[in-house]
Amino acid sequence: MKIKRIELFVVNVPERHWWWSDDTYGQPLHQRAEHGVCAVETDQGLTGLTQIERFTPDKTINTMLNSWLGRDLGTVNLAEPEAMMANSFEQVVLDLRAQALGVPVWQLLGGRLREWVPITQCTGYKTPEHTAEDAQWGWERGFRCYKMKCITAAEKTPAERLRYVVDRIEAIHRILPDMAVRPDIRWRLEEVWVAQELARRLKGHLVESLESPIAKGAAAGTFSEWRRLRESIHLPIGDHVRDGDDLVRRFQAGALDYAIVGGPTHTATLAHSRLAADLGMGGWSQTVAYGPGAAMGLHLAACMPHLSQPYDMVGPMAWQHDLTNEAFEFAGGALRVPDRAGLGFTLDREAVKKYLVREQVFE
Repeated sequence: MKIKRIELFVVNVPERHWWWSDDTYGQPLHQRAEHGVCAVETDQGLTGLTQIERFTPDKTINTMLNSWLGRDLGTVNLAEPEAMMANSFEQVVLDLRAQALGVPVWQLLGGRLREWVPITQCTGYKTPEHTAEDAQWGWERGFRCYKMKCITAAEKTPAERLRYVVDRIEAIHRILPDMAVRPDIRWRLEEVWVAQELARRLKGHLVESLESPIAKGAAAGTFSEWRRLRESIHLPIGDHVRDGDDLVRRFQAGALDYAIVGGPTHTATLAHSRLAADLGMGGWSQTVAYGPGAAMGLHLAACMPHLSQPYDMVGPMAWQHDLTNEAFEFAGGALRVPDRAGLGFTLDREAVKKYLVREQVFE
């Protein structure tokens, strides 16, 4: 089975109103970025889908898509990832192989561990009033965990940073006391004492965890400050781990409750999840993508053994359209993992046409 033709669609789908940030904080560049979506055809009549990471240079896209042409998918070794766009190539190989076998992608990843994947309502920066309105929108649609990016350049002092996080959580819980909140602080509280004060102010609130609370390099990167924080507050701590070595170092230092795993490929991310599970750690991962990319993230999350917390899924319901013909089934704060062959989703070409910036064919 060889790749004979690739259609590249560069699209820009508007986000749902105030999904990421409100008018006060403004929409950041990365939320206004164009996305590349590819339909990859084989000589056996199958079409696979993949998505290209935002901000990938056009020259890189052209070079790599041309290099995919003629590739025999039966001989591709995914243990030796591509030099560039490895995630995108791996996704389409898995989609096409699974379609050829008549099985869902999760079967090729070792088998799903869950049929439904709990997800967060993953959002950005807003005023407390707009945060509460957005959380209400999510609650009415079934979300039960609200993930919010916290602290911008506008909050310069520890007092301002603390107030911003606390005000938003209090605004949510005044109307939705049962909505769990995951503040993603992005290391901007910096010091242990500030994070300790935040935990003190949040007692009595349903806070799922503190994500990335203090500086990554605290105590010269030994993670002793992370351990000191973890041992002194009542809230669990989660952070992004770079790779397997980083994960083991954090575990040995007693620095984390939850590992947020990722990797250069989907299979690498899954390997890190397996390592975290072997170490007895829970956590989650994340996907930021339109429908085709979100579908891959869903199959991956279904197979992750360390997934103890809601997955950060920025995809279905984040933009005005998923670009897929099939709907993502969402209920009780979770997305259903499809049983259909391959990714289980096909491209809605009318929607693509509506949001198209440019297109290119490689054959």
